[in-house]
Amino acid sequence: MYRRPKFLEVLLEIRQVMSREADYDIDLFAEMVRSGKFKVEPERENRDLENDVSETDS
Repeated sequence: MYRRPKFLEVLLEIRQVMSREADYDIDLFAEMVRSGKFKVEPERENRDLENDVSETDS
């Protein structure tokens, strides 16, 4: 068999790390859904929307 080029080894390592991080993020999201511990700040979202609208009106 042939030896993999170094860039391919690095690429595969990066993909493995990204895969593990994505799994962690999905596990964290699922736990948040199960526990109902979402922090939704509607006031902050409304203020951000108002700022966006006022900036586009200028």
